[in-house]
Amino acid sequence: MQPVQIKPPSHLWIFNLSRSPSLAQHLDGRRKTFAAPKERENVARVILVYGQPASGKTYSLRNLDPNSTVIIDADTKGALPWRGWKKSYSVANKNFYKLDDLGTIIDWIGKIGNPNKESKIRTLVIDGLNSAMAFAQHFNPDTSFNGWRVLGQTILTLIRTAKNARDDLDIIITAHVENADPNSPTSIDHIKTPGKMIDKIGLESLLLYVFYAKCDDGNYFFETQGNRSSARSPEGCFPPTVPNDIKAVIDTINDYDQGE
Repeated sequence: MQPVQIKPPSHLWIFNLSRSPSLAQHLDGRRKTFAAPKERENVARVILVYGQPASGKTYSLRNLDPNSTVIIDADTKGALPWRGWKKSYSVANKNFYKLDDLGTIIDWIGKIGNPNKESKIRTLVIDGLNSAMAFAQHFNPDTSFNGWRVLGQTILTLIRTAKNARDDLDIIITAHVENADPNSPTSIDHIKTPGKMIDKIGLESLLLYVFYAKCDDGNYFFETQGNRSSARSPEGCFPPTVPNDIKAVIDTINDYDQGE
């Protein structure tokens, strides 16, 4: 399926990446500029879930309401890992899309998260961000410092666009893990990115909720606090581990925010 081309929302200012046209050309096929958001007081809630393959990241989406959820399949697996998923999610239902292009994903976040437009969508999922990052890196012939800089800026723009979406929207991003260096006492498990330059951005440091998906003897769960990892959540919101259920996670955060 060809990526759907969406005009960037008018409420975003333009972040010019034209100095690296090869990467910009790959990212959206048009040598275009990318949208980066103006800062606003009330913004969307962005939740990052990372872990090894088959650690239950995508399966954790199973209890979300398909009538108010859109899933962007950035891994392009083309399927969801629970019985009967096709009855709820499809292109025809306008809630499941295979998109592995960073520029197009940014545009979709901007469109669905436009704070100037009402929408029934309450949860937007970017499932498998690493695939889109790796795809951009693999097809970018510019391997110079500037090429990596542009890729890093684009990933940062995606996160900033998500954070500045409308405040009644939860944005879930799933990704793979880069394991800690066993020979380094300061190294921790963290989100996997294509290159040390992008690691320096510290994507987890930009977010309040970061969960580490794990499986132990058939038990799938999220770590909610760092245990030699970058997992994090506010004090008193969660116990150290919770079942891998994003719907339950969102409900708990809503109660926490209201003081319940």
